[in-house]
Amino acid sequence: MLEYSSRKEVPKEYQFDLTDFYKNKEEWEEDLKKTELEIEKIKSFQGVLNDEKKLESFLKDYIELSSNIMNLYVYAMLNHDVDLNNDMYTAMLNKISSLNTNFETITSFFEPEIVSLSEEEYKNLFTKNEAILQYKHLLDEIYEQKKHTLSQKEEKMLRTLSETFSSYEKMSATLINSDHNYGFIKLPDGNIVEIAANNVGTLKKNKDPKIRKKANRQFGKTLMQYQNTESAFLHNYIKNSINLAKLRNYESPWHKKLENIHISNEVFENLKTTAKQRKKAWQNYYRLMKQVLKLKTLHNYDTLLEWNDTQRSYSIEEAEKIVLEALKPLGKDYGEKLKEVFDSHHIDYCGYKGKINGGYSCSTFTKTRIVISFKEKFSDILTIAHEVGHNVHHQFINDANPLWYRYTSTFVAEVASLTNEFLVNNYIAQNGHTKQEKLLGIEHTLKTFQNNFFGTIREGELEQIMYKYVENGNTLTANYLNELVETSLKEYQGNIIKDDGYSKLSWVTRSHYYLNFYMFSYAICVVIAAMLADKILKQEEGILEQYKDFLKCGSDMYPEEIYEKLGINLKDPYVFQTGVDFFESQIKLYETILKEGV
Repeated sequence: MLEYSSRKEVPKEYQFDLTDFYKNKEEWEEDLKKTELEIEKIKSFQGVLNDEKKLESFLKDYIELSSNIMNLYVYAMLNHDVDLNNDMYTAMLNKISSLNTNFETITSFFEPEIVSLSEEEYKNLFTKNEAILQYKHLLDEIYEQKKHTLSQKEEKMLRTLSETFSSYEKMSATLINSDHNYGFIKLPDGNIVEIAANNVGTLKKNKDPKIRKKANRQFGKTLMQYQNTESAFLHNYIKNSINLAKLRNYESPWHKKLENIHISNEVFENLKTTAKQRKKAWQNYYRLMKQVLKLKTLHNYDTLLEWNDTQRSYSIEEAEKIVLEALKPLGKDYGEKLKEVFDSHHIDYCGYKGKINGGYSCSTFTKTRIVISFKEKFSDILTIAHEVGHNVHHQFINDANPLWYRYTSTFVAEVASLTNEFLVNNYIAQNGHTKQEKLLGIEHTLKTFQNNFFGTIREGELEQIMYKYVENGNTLTANYLNELVETSLKEYQGNIIKDDGYSKLSWVTRSHYYLNFYMFSYAICVVIAAMLADKILKQEEGILEQYKDFLKCGSDMYPEEIYEKLGINLKDPYVFQTGVDFFESQIKLYETILKEGV
């Protein structure tokens, strides 16, 4: 098993290569200084953006600087996240964060000058200089925010204050992933393992219930000691979000979110209604889990257990091969981009104390990288498939769009990653040599859907309640958050899962709460991904071209427009009901195969 106590022990072939960002810290520092000087030069554009030629020149410099700053930031962040205890990377991250704040402060005149234009003056920018038409969607998004853009002085003050806004999530992540001591645990084979945020999930998959219970208890007890600190971080983050929204004349952060993503509130109400109406499907999932695992009582610390113990571990090389084979139905273009991710060492694979928990794919306007903690389990193969989905998606976006449109909404981004998960699950279900292997694929299809649909809607609703609570003048305390989670779990899951006293602390480790209503994006995307994977596997005529067109869409299109590329109307409740129908059909399929002979 891949067990490392520090980054120094990890073989180079399992670490990502960042040399196409910068060869070393010295080159990074050199670019940082150069960028600092270029930022000072951009001050010369202040007060002249009503001139269409000056505006064109400004936009070129502004976008190039934004790209440089992003590369500087991501390089520092990636190094920091894989080596949290290295003060050098922390210092680098602080430097680029300060530089970015300075950039935002210096360029704070940009949006106020655009929105100060009359409608006639704004239209004339494009008729007098056709070169500006390529930036029209970007500028339209700014001009549409006319009522939410403050004076130049106020914008400068807000951007200066925003430097500390992301610190709450960073402090929380450092405490949870690096500073806390969760103790040690002795495994059945005699090995003693230090419990950490990035391995507690694996420990709760151990076949020995005593190991699961102890790991869960020790992790939970440590979190409980610091829950008041964590609630303070979350409260201050939400309070700041509310204050910033009000300063910009939004009714609330939620209304700000809706306006910025251009998705109707009706879509989210349909999501929540569907989840509540069909919650019995989620409860049936846990009943099936309890039956398969032959447990008299299903505890919270049992819910991560693998249903089908194939006793198989996977090397990193085997995992890459499975992903490549499983995603062949996506076509040659997709396969070539995927192979490039593996061949160029764009993934940092191995976990250890001092590396950030979980996994993510990170993209700039020109580069992409992935961070995970591979534990040789099938679920880790799905993590690879998920993150390379993001990575390849950004490759398509970067190839098809100019720098200023090379990103996409979170309410679209998860489709590519979750589609990959469904395809890998199907590959295992179809190519398994035994009944257990076939069931393994269906099991993870169920897990992928339930976690990303029911689980995220439940937590997205909790986030809305948290914001409303603070908006009404209340303070988020650990006791309030614990009670909120307990009530929510009981409403959705009933009494199927026995409360162990620590499940209420799930809010502590949920970093998504620092991303302003990100959770709902998974629910929308998992439904679309399930539909897409089904069509791709059935080789529906034209689906690969549709999907490729979808993957190429950049930020010059809004989510609902992008989904139209796939013939999907998000306002139609039937879309989400269809997703739950799929989930229930997979439960029935599992039950059918389970009854069959070996």
